[in-house]
Amino acid sequence: MNRVTVKYAVVRPVPDSYDHCVRTNTEKIDVALAKSQHTEYCKALQKLGLELIWIEGDNTLPDSCFVEDTAAILGEKAIICNMKIKSRAKEAVEVAKVLEKLKETYYIKPPATIDGGDVLKIEDKVSVGLSARTNLHAIGQLRKILENTNFEIVPVTVQNVLHLKSACTYLGNNCVILSKGHFDIDILRDYKTIVVPRGEEYTADCLAINGTVLMAKGYPKTKKLVEREGFFVKELEMSEFRKGEGALTCLSIIW
Repeated sequence: MNRVTVKYAVVRPVPDSYDHCVRTNTEKIDVALAKSQHTEYCKALQKLGLELIWIEGDNTLPDSCFVEDTAAILGEKAIICNMKIKSRAKEAVEVAKVLEKLKETYYIKPPATIDGGDVLKIEDKVSVGLSARTNLHAIGQLRKILENTNFEIVPVTVQNVLHLKSACTYLGNNCVILSKGHFDIDILRDYKTIVVPRGEEYTADCLAINGTVLMAKGYPKTKKLVEREGFFVKELEMSEFRKGEGALTCLSIIW
């Protein structure tokens, strides 16, 4: 099986202020439970062989546990995002300091805006969601940063969902999981696709690590579909992150 092989995960603690994160959902967030779920998430990453790289927590940044949005790692390059939501802009500062020691680091600059949740890497193809958070200027800057690499940037218009990876993630073995109605799925015609059943759209955001697919708990139909394709599935409780409009990929930057 051609699996997604990774060694490192950048993670950041759930801040005490997490219940003030940017969201449209009004369900009450249990911060203590979110911290407990995050602990289990980190343990799962370690069990799958990942070395965790911790970014210092910051209670003044309610969304900071959603570290994925701050940067994208493509090969030996780390690309620090310019986030459109002003209250989140400072989240990238500490992440950049850490990544600068590990990778060639580049910065997306205004007027470009981009969230890491819109960057979907499948082998050498990098689909970038044009969403409420990510614009065409970012596509241009990414192409320039990656011009002497094998990466191909593919812009994808995204609707009715926060980020591209809210609606589609790569599982490995030439297989993607997706939720219909959010982008032109014809861009995935070269891949085997698993379409999540109605009512289980949240599970389109899975995290594939070293032959295992981490999936939100409580979505049995999707679990069965993924297992049918030969993947080993580990379920994690994600209730408090769902309330914050985040999911599995949002809580780490992996490579």
